[in-house]
Amino acid sequence: MRRYYTIILTVCALLTVVSCSSNGIPLIGKNCPDAEVEYMNAFKYNGITYSELYDSDLSKVEKGARIGAIGYMLSGNACSDYEMKDGDATLMAAGTELFQVKGYKQQFRILADNKLFQVSQNSSVSTVKDLYDIDGRIASVRFESGIDGSPMNAFTPEAAALFAKEYMKLTLEDETTLHKQTKSLSGGSYFMRVILNDGTSFRVLYWMKHDVISPGAYATDKLKKVVAEQRELLYTN
Repeated sequence: MRRYYTIILTVCALLTVVSCSSNGIPLIGKNCPDAEVEYMNAFKYNGITYSELYDSDLSKVEKGARIGAIGYMLSGNACSDYEMKDGDATLMAAGTELFQVKGYKQQFRILADNKLFQVSQNSSVSTVKDLYDIDGRIASVRFESGIDGSPMNAFTPEAAALFAKEYMKLTLEDETTLHKQTKSLSGGSYFMRVILNDGTSFRVLYWMKHDVISPGAYATDKLKKVVAEQRELLYTN
């Protein structure tokens, strides 16, 4: 029986919370323990891991200065035990150019291969505010179907404003500790989409049982309350 390994650079269903589109390529002729390796679209640059944003409006995204290029593509070349290094990409070929995104910090977003990538892992920061360059940029928040990602109820404007304020206060937890404390986030979760002023957006997950929200933080009491109240509206409207 062939063995399959999925390389998840961050825990895709857990903290990164972008849609997990993957690509599997057999490593024919390579001395690997795997018959096939599957990847999400991501790369590492200056110690930060970025993952592609799916289902986001990019019509107002502007390309900035060139900052570098991919040096190595894992897909079709690396084994499952390969440790990603700076300049490595999972699905983008060597030589793919990297560009800043106008209006955003480079540590938050980068453009590559005409796609928008957002930070999914940065060990040098400890808060959502430092990880995500979105303070003052959140325009709205809505729930999404966990089945097909289709839009559901939007938060009221007042609730979205409170969500934005409380989300920026969150402290990121150590991933290993969080898994132990929550038994690997057992229980169900809700999909939400955070939409920014420029129309770009990204998905977050909220685990009601543990009051944990991606990218890996415990919700404040006010954030717990506003999410619970808006969730109730899903069943009353």
